[in-house]
Amino acid sequence: MRLSNEAFLAQVGAESQTADDFGRRHLPLQFSGRLDQAVAELVAYAERGGAARRFAIGNMLWAMAPDASLGLHRSADALQPEQPEILFELALHYTRKDDCAAALPLWARLRAGPVGIPATATYVAAYCHLARGDLRGAVAIVRDSDVDSHHVGAEKMSYEVFGGPSELSLFDRDYRQAAGGDRVALERLLARSFDWHGDWWNAAPQASAQDAAIALARTQWGPQQRERQQWDCLWPKLRDSAQAFGYDDLERCRVIVGGHPPSAHSYPASSALGRVALGRAVARAVQPPDFAALLARHGDTLRERARSEAGDLEALRVLAYLQQSAGDAAGLAESDELGWKRYRDERFARSRIQHAGPAAGATPDPAYRAMLAQAARDFPHSPLYPMLAAADRAGGGDPSAADLARILQAETRTLDLSVRSGGLRSHSQLKALYRLLDTALEKEGARPGG
Repeated sequence: MRLSNEAFLAQVGAESQTADDFGRRHLPLQFSGRLDQAVAELVAYAERGGAARRFAIGNMLWAMAPDASLGLHRSADALQPEQPEILFELALHYTRKDDCAAALPLWARLRAGPVGIPATATYVAAYCHLARGDLRGAVAIVRDSDVDSHHVGAEKMSYEVFGGPSELSLFDRDYRQAAGGDRVALERLLARSFDWHGDWWNAAPQASAQDAAIALARTQWGPQQRERQQWDCLWPKLRDSAQAFGYDDLERCRVIVGGHPPSAHSYPASSALGRVALGRAVARAVQPPDFAALLARHGDTLRERARSEAGDLEALRVLAYLQQSAGDAAGLAESDELGWKRYRDERFARSRIQHAGPAAGATPDPAYRAMLAQAARDFPHSPLYPMLAAADRAGGGDPSAADLARILQAETRTLDLSVRSGGLRSHSQLKALYRLLDTALEKEGARPGG
């Protein structure tokens, strides 16, 4: 029976509370390498109910199990067609999958309906118009929206749709691999537990992940292994972020700093511990350390780990940090190249491009342009490279509408330009780009043949 929207939402409210209670009982599975089991049990529970339960559980699984979430939302739509909330979730799913051919009809139905496109989804809905070449349609959605009053939600929506695999699903993958003896996965697991992203801007330790990661690590290391001893020495203060933590703690545990003789053993055996401990100490220090001395002391160890056959991204991140902080431009360029070309980590490509850029007012040389083109191919969802290329093509004038559309698509997916431009709201950046796009379309439409 087709329910009114009010009746459907009432059922969803009741099912959501029950679903939350059911989900909480599965938390132990989520941090023990058994996320698939938790998802399977949640899906089975959803399928024993009607559209409202499937919708509620589908929402719960949105980040941790996208395919299962989509399946439940599809089945909810089959049972209760034309419910705006279900159509909205399906539009988000297809946009996330870059299936804009499927998403656009849903966005159009929502826009024409009594509820309309939620203001928080303005940029996500406009993205699909850009992707399908309907630039004026994208501008119209932004222009007609009340997104100015809902800009925080709109910024968060970008992460929810385009943020990629959830931290929980990545943690689960690394946990299972680490439990099977994968040392690199164990390092990723420990590092992630201290650097858990909730959106584009905020990352913080995740207590359940930390406890699960260290418990697993202790089963992989013997009591006499340096990894185990060093983590155990620093763990109480690292785990409790309210406790003071400084260089004296590093010296007490005989890692990174101190008067003990410099040797390979003075850098933690676990590179994840090195990055976490050094980062915490520097962040809380009144005075920065002597970065040049740290680089001289640990650079060879970090370089050897980063270039090893197994690889060590955590070591490379610390090496690049020390090189940048110590002013070692040549060393940083080498590390950026390694991080970009071997590890395929966009952070290193961005650093390489920014440090290799021409002086203000200078014309980019062919080598820099080739580097920019390669970065754009390797990281197609980053807005920096199409923006720099567009500025070069514009030669001091305004970018073309096509260039602005490419920049806007990438910025909607990452909010990268504003996230890295301290103090500039992502919403302000997007609105400014859409104003430029609107102007460019007007100019190009006014030209002969436009």
